[in-house]
Amino acid sequence: MSTPNPTPYTPPADIITAAESALATARPDELGRATVLYTTYCGVTGGRSAVTGAELPPFEKCPLLVRAAWLAVALAINTPVASVVPPGPVGAPVVPPGQKPSVGRAVHYQDDATVCAADITAVNPDGTVDLLVKPPRLLPWAASNVSEALTGAPLDNHWNWMPRV
Repeated sequence: MSTPNPTPYTPPADIITAAESALATARPDELGRATVLYTTYCGVTGGRSAVTGAELPPFEKCPLLVRAAWLAVALAINTPVASVVPPGPVGAPVVPPGQKPSVGRAVHYQDDATVCAADITAVNPDGTVDLLVKPPRLLPWAASNVSEALTGAPLDNHWNWMPRV
């Protein structure tokens, strides 16, 4: 039993125009990064499409939309991941993916209305941390057994991860 060949995809003209424009206005370093990313993909798949198994051409010989897509990946590569991660359940700690408290990490500490820079000096077995709190224009001081704020908003006498900017 043979499977009929699917109808080839014909992208709308506006997508083609946008791809042509993106490739024409890309800087050489951006195109270079796109080439490296595509080549890395080829290395992982043995130089074959992970979908069809067909041999993959060099980047320069790829179809227009494929090159434009890898350029888009290259341009988005530095987008902060935490900004696109959906929030967890209500009350769950707001922890950027892959981050957990460890000695030496910089965090924020809320002292009344003041957001202070702080360094984690110890991680305690109960999940709290000890901090070296560095308030603006004042001498640093130590805080022990500080809990993480369970929301993205600062909470008095708690620490939280610094927002990505």
